[in-house]
Amino acid sequence: MGLVRASANHLNLGANRDAKATLNGAGRNAITWIQQNSPLPANVLLKLDAATVDRIFAQPSGQKRINELFRSALGIVIGRAAVATVAQQDDYMKRVRANGGARTILQPEGILILGQYQSHVVIAQALGVPVPSSGDSVSVRVTPARNRGAGVVEIGGDLWKLAAPGDPIVTAPDLPSI
Repeated sequence: MGLVRASANHLNLGANRDAKATLNGAGRNAITWIQQNSPLPANVLLKLDAATVDRIFAQPSGQKRINELFRSALGIVIGRAAVATVAQQDDYMKRVRANGGARTILQPEGILILGQYQSHVVIAQALGVPVPSSGDSVSVRVTPARNRGAGVVEIGGDLWKLAAPGDPIVTAPDLPSI
């Protein structure tokens, strides 16, 4: 991402009917780079199939759309921009949090929404899912585990692992808030 003034001395003027202009060599050399060769964050909505995206946006409220996003995108990093796009309302991050948001609503379905808190990072690492960074979230469905080992984490004194598709739905544990 960079900035350049689109002045006549920086442009190749288009000769076809739409007269689109492009940057010439001087224009490319005049770019002030803000970020150069940096990866763009992935758009979770482009990773989901069209039917899933349609189901998310068919929900009648911002909260229900957010719930469906986190329910449908298990194990995928979901950034603030996707949350804002799906919620379509002010204070969109409130729709993710506990105390009435998706974290509370999806907990009876066995779904945890991990955020940037250090305790959440530790849980994500133990479960082997992507680690959320600042402003990101990752949802996972969990089920009780019998023994400690790879892919198992202790939350609230109990052992948990990622749920397989056939595992019964069990209420997820409360997440630590720090």
